[in-house]
Amino acid sequence: MQNPTKKILTFPLRIVLILVIYSVLFKIMHWPYANQLLLIGSVLLMLLYCIRFLYKKDKTRIDVVKLGLVLVWTVNLVLKTYHIAFIAYALELVLLILFVWWLIEDGLNYFTSRQLINNGFVKFFYYGFCIVAIALIIFGALFKIQHWPYGSLILTFGFLLLSIMLIVDYFVIERP
Repeated sequence: MQNPTKKILTFPLRIVLILVIYSVLFKIMHWPYANQLLLIGSVLLMLLYCIRFLYKKDKTRIDVVKLGLVLVWTVNLVLKTYHIAFIAYALELVLLILFVWWLIEDGLNYFTSRQLINNGFVKFFYYGFCIVAIALIIFGALFKIQHWPYGSLILTFGFLLLSIMLIVDYFVIERP
């Protein structure tokens, strides 16, 4: 982390990300209004992240990579959802390159430098919560693909825990 400046719009970005996650769940479950939720969430995510990027005074190369990652991901998501353009593979290749670039330059440092507010019970609960949420999403997707019973329920509960985890994460991680 080169610049420990205060980040703005962190909580609204998390709320919008939860909206995008639920729109993906709606799409997987074939529930109504999935496309509309995805469009609203993606546009809000792009706008909020662009405002956050423009607000930052000292922009580094990794900041531009993260902006490109968010913009390409959301545009690709909307284009594939609405079947607008057939450039999905090109955008996915750009997305992969940007993600690998972020992962090499800043991604591993992002995950290793995170400090919890309290190291006792909070740390145990937080990491356990993360593991359970990820496991439920993986097993729910597997059950859903295999058409096994309770696949939809497990996947929905996993997405619910993921959204709760995004909110809890905001409050338990120390901010500079």
